[in-house]
Amino acid sequence: MTTMTTIDVAQATGKPILEFGRAWMVSPATATRAAELELVASGRFGFWVSGRAGVLGDVDPAVAASALGFMAPSAVREYWRVRPASLSAWDAALAWFDCAATWGRTALTVMPEADVRRLADLARKVIDHADLSIGTLFAGSTLIPLPGDAAGDATINLNVLRELRGGAHLAACHAAGLGPHATIMSTDDPVRAGSAWAEGFGWRAPHPTPDPEARVRVEELTTIATARSFEPLEPAERADFVELVAAARACLTD
Repeated sequence: MTTMTTIDVAQATGKPILEFGRAWMVSPATATRAAELELVASGRFGFWVSGRAGVLGDVDPAVAASALGFMAPSAVREYWRVRPASLSAWDAALAWFDCAATWGRTALTVMPEADVRRLADLARKVIDHADLSIGTLFAGSTLIPLPGDAAGDATINLNVLRELRGGAHLAACHAAGLGPHATIMSTDDPVRAGSAWAEGFGWRAPHPTPDPEARVRVEELTTIATARSFEPLEPAERADFVELVAAARACLTD
């Protein structure tokens, strides 16, 4: 059996982890929690902004915008500004990750608990050995406390790894010469791309001309940057991690 390289692991797990995280973010329960926290009046991304960037603490909105990257700074400023004064940035982050854990406890019930625990532990091994400089939101997300149950830990850890790849992706889009706005315009996703999606993230016309070739390079650079984080995994652990991430992704009802 051929040993998986770190590039193999990064390529095999990048999209499933992205999609797994997206599922709980758009779940009805997460929307309900956003309403309870008074984060919906500002728009549909209020919890997304305060939850993700909340790990930075009560920073200036320009700092939050620089970490999020793919949302226009003007939009981040508005979402950040309207967070209730009674809700600290860190508490918003804790609520965000709690939504992940709560959702995961239901979504992962079809997997054997031993497999979920193994997934949580392997993901944490990657997190604990990764270079924090790969992304500010990743570094902040590693500080979120784990609840201690297999499903909650696994879902939170996968979301932390989602932030790891997100940080690499943001750097890669600049390295490829696109930047966030042009990267969105150059993405081939039929839903999460183009002018409509860009404008939903606060970007305004004129929009950059799509550059599919540069967009491919963004993915290549993202994978290269992310791959180093999987070096601590032994060969058998790499294979297990890929298999378990795929199993978690298969729990979703598309």
